[in-house]
Order: sequence, then C-alpha cells, then structure tokens
Amino acid sequence: MGLMFATSGAMIRIFIALLASLGFTAAFAQTAPAPLPTDAQTSTPADVAMGTRVNAQTPAATAWGYANSDIPVDPDVRFGVLANGMKYALRHNATPQSSVLMRLHFDVGSFYERDDERGAAHFLEHMAFNGSTHVPEGEMVALLERKGLAFGADTNASTGFEATSYRLDLPGNGDDLVDTGLMLFEEVAQELLIAPEAVERERGVVQSERRTGDNYARHNIVDAMQFGLAGTVVPDRLPIGTEASIAALSADQLRNFYNGTYRPERATLVIVGDFDVDAMEARVIARFADWQGRGAARAAPSRGRLDFARSSAADIFTHPAIAETVEIDWLKPWELLPDTQALRQESLLQSIGESILRRRFSRIALSSGAPIIGAGFSESGAFDLLRSASLTAQTRDGQWRGALALIEQEYRRAMDHGFTDAEVAEQLAGIVTGARNWVAGQNTRDSGGLAGQILSAADGRGVVSTPDTYLAMVEAMTPGTNGASVSAAFRAELQNYGLPLIRVTSKTPVEGGEGALLSAYDASSRIAVAANAAQAVATFAYTDFGTPGAVISDDRIEDVNIRRVRFANGVMLNIKRTDFDSDSVQMMVRVDGGGQLVTRADPTRLALTPLMGLGGLEAHSADDLRSIFAGRSVSRSFGAGQDAFGMSASTTPADMALQAQIFAATLLHPGYRPEAVDLLRRALPAQYAAMDATPGGALGREINAILSNNDPLTILPPLEAMMALDWQGYRVAVADSLAHGAIEVGIVGDVDEDAAIAAIAATLGALPDRRPAFTRDPAAFERTFAQDLSLRTIMHRGEADQAIIQAYWPARDGRDLHETLQLTLLGSVMQLMLTAELREKLGQSYSPSAGTQLSDDFPGYGYLFASASVARGSVESVEAAISAVATRLRDEPIPDDLLSRARQPLIEAFTQSQRENGYWLGYVGQATSRADYLDRNRNAMVEYQATTPGDLSILARRYLLADHMLRIRVVAAPTPAPGVAPVAASTATP
Repeated sequence: MGLMFATSGAMIRIFIALLASLGFTAAFAQTAPAPLPTDAQTSTPADVAMGTRVNAQTPAATAWGYANSDIPVDPDVRFGVLANGMKYALRHNATPQSSVLMRLHFDVGSFYERDDERGAAHFLEHMAFNGSTHVPEGEMVALLERKGLAFGADTNASTGFEATSYRLDLPGNGDDLVDTGLMLFEEVAQELLIAPEAVERERGVVQSERRTGDNYARHNIVDAMQFGLAGTVVPDRLPIGTEASIAALSADQLRNFYNGTYRPERATLVIVGDFDVDAMEARVIARFADWQGRGAARAAPSRGRLDFARSSAADIFTHPAIAETVEIDWLKPWELLPDTQALRQESLLQSIGESILRRRFSRIALSSGAPIIGAGFSESGAFDLLRSASLTAQTRDGQWRGALALIEQEYRRAMDHGFTDAEVAEQLAGIVTGARNWVAGQNTRDSGGLAGQILSAADGRGVVSTPDTYLAMVEAMTPGTNGASVSAAFRAELQNYGLPLIRVTSKTPVEGGEGALLSAYDASSRIAVAANAAQAVATFAYTDFGTPGAVISDDRIEDVNIRRVRFANGVMLNIKRTDFDSDSVQMMVRVDGGGQLVTRADPTRLALTPLMGLGGLEAHSADDLRSIFAGRSVSRSFGAGQDAFGMSASTTPADMALQAQIFAATLLHPGYRPEAVDLLRRALPAQYAAMDATPGGALGREINAILSNNDPLTILPPLEAMMALDWQGYRVAVADSLAHGAIEVGIVGDVDEDAAIAAIAATLGALPDRRPAFTRDPAAFERTFAQDLSLRTIMHRGEADQAIIQAYWPARDGRDLHETLQLTLLGSVMQLMLTAELREKLGQSYSPSAGTQLSDDFPGYGYLFASASVARGSVESVEAAISAVATRLRDEPIPDDLLSRARQPLIEAFTQSQRENGYWLGYVGQATSRADYLDRNRNAMVEYQATTPGDLSILARRYLLADHMLRIRVVAAPTPAPGVAPVAASTATP
C-alpha cells in the first residue's frame, strides 16, 4: 500500500543516480513511445467531425470516451459498462503465460476529502485490507499468500490526489484463483466493514508511513505547492494527510467517505492476461452487475482557483541537505481537448521540441565548468486546474545565478530561433525506431504495460490505440517534420502563459532573498541570444576489428537449451533463444577483473567505473555517441562486480551486431574524457551533504562497514578523496583487464544463433588473445562478519521522531544451494511474522522487513536480518518484538500454514521469472565459466517444495542465536544547547 505521490529518498548509489539524471544509462533509441497526450478528452460529437468517426457507437464507447474519436480503438480490448455505471476493460494477453493481472480503479483521491478528513482516502485504502463481509480482518493478505501472491510485489494499492487503485497480479489463470481475485475486489468495492477497533489498529501503521516519508524532500514539495499553486486546495491535500488529521479520523468518517465515493459510477475494472474474454466478461457481470452505491454520492469539492494574471514572483526553500536547484515555471488555464489524430500529431511535434531542449541541456552539463549538473524542460497539465511549462536545473552549490541565466537563455533561444533540421532528425530517428520496435514486439507485450495503458484512459479522455496506429501516424508525419514545423508547434503551445514564477532551493539563505531571484531573471532576460550553430554528426569510428575470430568449440547444454561457443582468442559466447519478447535481444559481457582489483590500501581505485559511459570513446564523446546512434536500439554501460567488469544492453536482432561493436570499442578505445570527472566533482558535494538527512541515508552510509568488521573496502571514502580522483590512476588499474582479461558473452532473446556468433566473431572474437579463464585473487575475497556485537547507534539529522531498528545474525555464504534456499524460506517466514507482530498487532511499523544476504563472492559471509522504521519512542519495544520473533522461530514449531504462505509466492515468482529474458541472462552470461550455477535453476523448485517446517527450525536454532544478534539503532542526533557543538551524525558508536 502506498501513495501515488513521490518523495525522494536517500541517494545511496550516487554515481548511478547521477548518470540516470542525465539520461546516459538509457538506450539511444526510444523503445516504448508514450501513446497519449495526458490531458486529452473525447466528450461530445462536436469535438470531432461526424465523418471521422471510426469506432462503434455503443454505451461502452461513450463511457470510455472513444465513440466520437477519429483514432481507431484497440480491437483486442473488450470495453464495457454496466447499467450501474461501472466500466470494465478485458484483454487477452499471454505475456507472461498463464497469468492474470487485475486492476480496480476509483476516480477518488484526496481531492474528495473535506478539511476535517485529510488523509481519509489513503487511510481507507489501508482499511481495504482489514476486514470485509466475507474476509475477516487479517485474512485477505494471508489468503492471497497461500495462493502464491506476495504482499507488495503482487498485492498492493496506491492513493493519489485524484484516484485510488488496487492491484492483483495473479500467478495463474485457474478458475479458483481468478474467482478469488474478483471476490476480493468485490469486497473492496462494496463490503468493507471499517470496524472501529480495526481502524485503531491500523492508525499506527498509517502514522508510520507518514512519519517515514516526512523529510526535507517532502517539505520542499509542499513549499513548492504553496508557492506555485496558491489559491487551490492542492498543498493541503497531500494524500498522506497530517499527523493530527490521521489521529483524529474516526471509523464513522471513513465509512461516510467510503459510502460516498466507492461507487460503481466512479469505478473501473481492468483485467489483462491469459484468459478467455467471453468467460471473463460473464464473471465480471455476475460479480458486479448488482452493485449499488449506499446513500448519496459525494460531489467533488472545489479545487480552488489559480490567479493566472499573477505578477512574477519568487520563492526560496533552504535546508542543509537539499541539492541546490533553480526552477522557472509559467502557468496558464487548463483546457480540455479531444483525443484526435490532429492533437496527437501536434503533441508529437511539441514533444520533439521539448526533447531537443533537454538534449541541449545535457550537452551543456557535460561541458567543463558548467554551472548546472543537469537540467530539463517539461510542459504538461495538472489536476484539471492548469498547464505548466517548467525549466529546472540542479546546480553546483552557490551557482544558482549562473544556472538561472543559462536555462532562461536556452529556453529563449529555442523560442526565438527554433530548432535545426539536424536536431529534429536526431529525435525523429529515435521516435520512428521506437514505433517500429513497438510494432515488432506487440504480440509479446507485457500484460502490466497493457493494463497501465488501458487504465490511463479510464477517465474517458484518451483512446486506447495500437502500436500499428502509432507507427502509421509517425510515418505519415515524418516527411513533413523538420526544424520549421517543430519550432512552430513548440512556440504555439508555449504562447499565452503567465509571468514567470522563479524558485531556488539552497543549503543556505540566498543573499538578497526573493528580490535577488527576480533581479537575476530580469537581467538574464535582457541578454540577446543567438541561434545555435549547426553540429555535424560523425560516423562511428569502430566497425572493423580485424579478421573475425574462428570457432574452436561449439556445444549445447540440452536441458536448458544454451549453446556454448569458444573462439580461438579465448572469448566465450553463450546463447539462449527464447520467444518471450518478440524482436528483443538482451546481451551481457563479463570481463575478468572487477572489484578484486581494488586494494584495502587504495579503496577508491575503481570508483570511477560507473563514469565510463560519460567518458565516451577515444574518437567520440558521450554526447557525440548519442547523435551517432540516434534511431538505433543500442546503449553503453560499464560496471564492476566483485569478480568481473560488466557491460549489458537491450537491443534488437537488427542492431545486435552494432551493439557488439560498441562492446568491443569500449574495451579497446575507452575515452577517459575529463568532462565526466568534472561533472562528478560538481555533483558529489550535494550528494554527500544529503547522506545524513534521513535515517535511511545515514544507515546506508555506515551499514556495510559495520557488518564487514570495518573492512576498508566497505567504508565510504571521504569527500576529499573522491574529489581528487582522476582517470590516470583508473586507466592504469584496468588496463590489463581490458586488454587481456577473459571475456564471456551472454545473449538471450529473439535471436538467430548463427547471426549472434557472426556478430561476436567480428568484434570481441577478433580481438587479440585473451586469458582463457577468469582469475581469482583469494585475498580479494576475504570478508568477515562483525566481531563486535554490541549495540551500535547511528545518528541522522532528519526528523527527530524518525528511527530505524535493524537486527543481524551471521549465517553463511550462498554457495550451498540446499541451505541457501532453506535460509531464503526462513527469511520469508520471519518477514511474515514481523509483519503480523509489528504492523498488524502493534501498529508500530508500516513496512517491516526480514530476509537473507548470502554472498556468492566471499566464503563464509552472509547473514539474516530484520528491519523496521519506527517512531523514536518505540525503539526499545520494537527491538524486543524482533527478538521475540527470533526466539519463537528457535523454540516453537513453525506452522505448516505459515510455511505455505512464505513458500508459495517464492515458487510462483520463480516460475514466472523463468519466462523472462532478464532472468536467463544471469545464467547464460556465465554458462561456460560457471556451468555449475545452472544447478540453481534446475533444483530450486525441488528444494523449495521439499523444505519442511522442521528444516527451518533446525536453521533457526543454528543461526538465530540471541548472543549472536547485532543490533543497530538509527536515531536523530540530539539538538545541541546554545553554544554547544553538535553531535557528529552518521557515527557508529557502541
């Protein structure tokens, strides 16, 4: 259960987050185009000329809003509407096979709350799992677990400002399972009890969820809403509510909200999966045709009114941990538009312009000394209240003024001078390729994606169309799409906006306050801007690697259908052809080396590895490569595990050979460009500053060092050490691996085996001789669990009431499959017990967790763990509860039903994963060097099924020992008295 309202959390993987923010970890070609403008509406025959109607004129078509559209609706979706007003949509889809996805959506969110009901919509979502007419409190989740659904992964719900949605991902399509899913949705829709005692038990859970997300990032969002959306209810309707409102909500209030809003005319049921549509429709009608709302329907309260004639204004939000950002927003009134071919074409032209502007920002961010770390632009509608155009930039600390000028002038450059034909061609190439890939893979589209596409049209404002329709539109537009047409569409959409609203987030107060922001904007707006100079697109320099390598061995592992090839230079290639995803190929390359090259004397030796993508190649910068590969389904990545470097990509059969060339070029000709390190140095100070600002951030900074007995390789390096890094030391460290290390390639998907062999033979197989096997330095694989088991306390600088409790028990490594899977089951059983104790019984933690981490790299290293985010005052009682759960696992028999509820979701997840290319890539990528690893796939199901409660009790008595438990508390640092130095945060203390 959760909120459709995102707040940022602790940044643990700082490099990955940096790359993602700049778009450099994504493929160069778009593969899943957005099918609809988000604010389209089809409402009346006047919206579209009668002669352009292409869809059936039925009650369902009217209810779903496509009766009068000139866009053909997807014929494979069965749309319906019951006499009571409930809409439904059904679609057969066999990816994944034998599964059924159900979504129950209500057009009701926090906007429907009154002032004394804040948080009611979200609280009610929680109550859907806490007792109904035919399912006693606490039994809904248990019932689903017995049938193989994992709470959170397969069973969940979310609440937003405008909607509440419930989700069931059924792992099978049998009649009993499908009927159970429909029965549970029927219970949610009309049979909730909302008993006072159940409300009291759940209140603490809701408060825990609110408390966990109550941090500077949420405060920043609220401040931004109060500034930009003044005059509306939006800032006062965060779905989570407030501490006071949650505490005050009564069962009667929740029941009144339920009766007034959970009604058939506001409900949409979407079911996608491997089933007979006629039979499913009969089931839906039988379940829901008689549903009638109770009492009067609640009308949506007014959302307020924005002053679009507002004068230009500014706002500043300060917090010691926040990244410095600049934002410029322009607002104009909301306008409802029909979903038509013309609107989609115009929206596509506008989106190309937006993408070009973002592309320009990413190029600037990579230039040396730029004041921005990243920047973006978006134009969209929100809340049926407004449209907004937004420029945003993350800046180097203290450089908001330069960033403000930069983004203002680049936006004005786009408005005044438009876009070049070359820029448009680059973006259009990606769109065309994405559309063609979408069509090529349409018969194996994932059910989850299809369900999401249908739900996006649940409000009747958009037509669910097909990939063929999208491709036809794109190809029809392509000849006339150029710099002039995109520039005109971009300008047309961005006319008639109000005056700018300027906002800065900063760690310290801005000198001159809001007036300084307005003055800086005014000064920038007076500077003339010139058109961008045209940039030539180079030809990829690395297409010839010499004579293709000769195959010296070729065999097949029959039971898993993996073909293994070895080339004369030592390169290993493993191929598995599947039919899971049409026209999709996944590739992975492992290169000997990785983390074992790092030494305890020099723990930052490989710290720049994730920046290899930004470093480009010798002949091409990372920015050049984006232009060179526009319209191609290829990507660049480079990472390191403990025993190897790695590259991976999702591509197509047509681009597989090009992707292989990119892999080979990355090894032979890495760029090591200084702009990548320069960008890192701009970004790191802000990311380090945020680490102690939340309990999770402080824990993430310290936990690996604590668990590994303070192994220097697990201690986060000082900022100064990271800022001093450069490519010179890195390239020396990796030179031997890149030039001589063993190479193993895995390819999985819709692939022709001979074509795959030819692609690798011409690239990696053509390289000079490599070492024939992966090496292993024993000293690099030594790690011991914490020897000091005394209580550790980590201080954070977030909200005073926030704490995290963790417990760890040393176990073993993950090399023994039999015991590894049994320990996995034990961790799952502990998870269920902790949830029952801490969430359902005590109401002290929103999402307690438990499980195992058993290393494949470090012999003897692994542990079981339990964790919970709690209120500061509950630390001792939660620790006692965790200890009590461990004691019960040691001393009491584990009930068969509890084991079944833990085991079935694992079995179903394992079964489902075997139908996915991503699952197989991990095995195929090591099928020569680690052929024994395949035994995990062969034997996991048998091991899970054979495990008994007694087996788990033996493990609990072996590992969950009271005197072996390491306790960790993460609590807020005390506020110092005036004149007293503050306590250092993120310091582990006994």
